[in-house]
Amino acid sequence: MKNVLLAATLTALTFLSCSKDDSAPDTILPPDTTIYEGTWSGTFEGGSSGTWFWNVSGTGIINGTALVGNGTMHTSTGSVSESGAVSVGHSNGGSSTGQFNAEDGTYSGTWKNNDPNNPLSGTATGTKD
Repeated sequence: MKNVLLAATLTALTFLSCSKDDSAPDTILPPDTTIYEGTWSGTFEGGSSGTWFWNVSGTGIINGTALVGNGTMHTSTGSVSESGAVSVGHSNGGSSTGQFNAEDGTYSGTWKNNDPNNPLSGTATGTKD
């Protein structure tokens, strides 16, 4: 009888100690940036002016170019967050930050170069193509 009681107690403790929280750890999903996927383009102005073109992947990676009015081209790489926050670096050491709006397909942001002897900055706007 002791063995039956011991087995029943161990079985009850096993069921009581198991819960959903003891299962496999939660999987962390990557941010969903697919709503920004596609080609975005626009203009920038301020201390310099020109056009920009960015391709945004479904994983939020941004690759593109910035064409300055004087004919200089810079490559651009960066990312967009799930909330639409954009952070891009340019091959000349400059950077752009801003916000994609997926509802109306617009971008608004700022840019700056990385030249301490001739600091330039300005604004940028664009749309999803």
